[in-house]
Amino acid sequence: MTDTPRRTIVAHDLYSAHLGEERTVKIYLPPGASVNHPLPVLYCHDGNEFFTHGRIATLAHERITDGRLPPFAIVGVAVNHPQRTNDYSMAGERHVRYMRFIAQECLPFVERIHPELGRSRELRCMAGVSLGAVASMSALLAYPELFDRAVLLSGAFLSQVRERISRLPELPGRRLYMRVGLDEACAKTPAGTHDFLGANRLARDLFAARGAEVDYAERAGSHIWGFWQSELPAALAWFTGQ
Repeated sequence: MTDTPRRTIVAHDLYSAHLGEERTVKIYLPPGASVNHPLPVLYCHDGNEFFTHGRIATLAHERITDGRLPPFAIVGVAVNHPQRTNDYSMAGERHVRYMRFIAQECLPFVERIHPELGRSRELRCMAGVSLGAVASMSALLAYPELFDRAVLLSGAFLSQVRERISRLPELPGRRLYMRVGLDEACAKTPAGTHDFLGANRLARDLFAARGAEVDYAERAGSHIWGFWQSELPAALAWFTGQ
């Protein structure tokens, strides 16, 4: 019986000129990562929460080491909690600057220190929960040359966001993985109580009508990390094509 290879998680503090602040970028690398073999990479908003509450690195490492999933990397981008809405919301005061931080600072930094990661949009994916899902979708729209797919869990696709989506051009080639909880029709959040279930149904239809490839499902669950963690194994399988 062989020992399970230890996982590698490294945190870096990256200064953003666009945001005027430092962000922690946490990177999970699978066993045997090599510059000679390009790896898919999943970029996560609310990065620390994905690693702690979502246990994404643990779930990924278990499945990679036992052969259920091929090797891939995870990049968790820490949130600035007081600025979360301003950064993630498409109407947020800092949203454009946050998108530039992701595309022009974070991604080049990661791929410079780890040349085996990403390198093409086919090997990159964005992931987010709630308002982080909106930020993930916004990144696909703003930088189609960098990203063409996203994992969107319980996306905060409320009326203002849907109105923006309704004005979008065609979205062929975009691949979206959407999951929402059946108990999210009246979900309480720090920003108020919202119908995320209905909002995701409407957003799904808007994306599909514009030519996006949408993998959509509703599961038993609420607007909490316990639900999102339970959905991550299937999301990772979708991301890796399994």
